[in-house]
This record gives sequence, C-alpha cells and structure tokens, in this order.
Amino acid sequence: MKVKEVIEVRSKYSFEAPVLSAAVEKKRSELKSFASPLTNININEMLVPDPEKVFVVRVNGDSMIDRNIFDGDVLLVEKENRPRDGQVVVAAVNGEMAVKTYRLIKGKAYLFSANERFLPLEISQYWNFSVQGIVKHVIRGV
Repeated sequence: MKVKEVIEVRSKYSFEAPVLSAAVEKKRSELKSFASPLTNININEMLVPDPEKVFVVRVNGDSMIDRNIFDGDVLLVEKENRPRDGQVVVAAVNGEMAVKTYRLIKGKAYLFSANERFLPLEISQYWNFSVQGIVKHVIRGV
C-alpha cells in the first residue's frame, strides 16, 4: 500500500461529539426519567493528543486489506522511527512511502503486507529505508 498524500497536523482543533453513554442508558431504563442520555467527548484529545507528534496520510492500494486498511483510507500516524515487531508503520523505502507491518525475524527487518497476494520485503542494508511513523488510527468514510 502506497502513501498517496501526507498532511501535517499543524494545530489543535476542538471537536466534540455527543455520545450515548451505556451507563446513562442503563440508568434511563431503571429510572424512566433522566436529563439527557448524551455525553460529550473530545475527539481531538482522543485521536491527536499532541499535533506536533502526528501526521496524516491518505493511502491507496490493497496490500493491507487483511488489517482493515483500504484504498482511500486516512491514517493518523505517530512520528516514531523505532517500531516494535508487529506494528503497522509508514516507511520510506527507496524514495517511496509505504504502509506495511514491521517484523523483526532473527535480527533481520521485514515489511509484510496484509494481503496474501504480496510477498514480504526483507530490508536490505543497501536500501534507503527509514520508518516515518506508527499507524495509530484508521479513518474511513461511510
């Protein structure tokens, strides 16, 4: 899966959304009278707690479909260059940005797709390779 577009998160936007709280709904059924079943949550604080450490990418391709990342999705990525085994990363590989699962096997680094049609890539010492960040959230239109 390739990165189609990179977008920096430059400022912190405030966005609150009403959410039906399960606890409030339970009380509602018990009491039969209540003020409101809605609670506000701050989406920004949940998804982007520190805009300086996050960037956003739009992806295309189908190499990560078994990890539920699809063509056109938007990914929130935490800037980090030391991934742990098994994390989904945005990596620069010989000048192209890709989204793959990072694996460390017997001391060798690999990038795995999440689609059986694609073979793993063993990272060669001769490649221009760097991890740009770790995928934290996937946003998809409905």
